[in-house]
Formats: sequence, structure tokens, C-alpha cells
Amino acid sequence: MAGSYKHVVDEGGAFAGTTLLDHLGDAHEALEEMYGMIWFLANGDREAVERAEQNYKRGIELSPGMATEEE
Repeated sequence: MAGSYKHVVDEGGAFAGTTLLDHLGDAHEALEEMYGMIWFLANGDREAVERAEQNYKRGIELSPGMATEEE
């Protein structure tokens, strides 16, 4: 897969931006992978996915961080 979750995070799991995604096809593949990861982690629970969407900033606070700012 040319575009993946691992293309947008660094070795420590911090968000590293999209510089490794060469084109929209790579971005689509990375987003598709993350979409599947979200539903897997929510165990198919639609309400859990909606809570995660509403609280994504808290998720960022709980994450390893933002390694780089997008320009």
C-alpha cells in the first residue's frame, strides 16, 4: 500500500504530516486504512465512533503528539 497510517506518523507514533503522501491516491489509501482502524477500535459501535469524532481534540491530547505542523 503506497499510502498508509505509517506514512503520516513518525517512529514514536506522533503525527508527522503528509509529506510522504505523493498524491491523492496515497492520501485515499491512508484515509481508508485509518477509517478501518477507527471502526476496528470502536468494535463497530457507531456511538463510540461519534463520541470519538466529537472529542477528537482530546484524542490528540492523549496521543504521542504532533511532530510537525502542516503548512
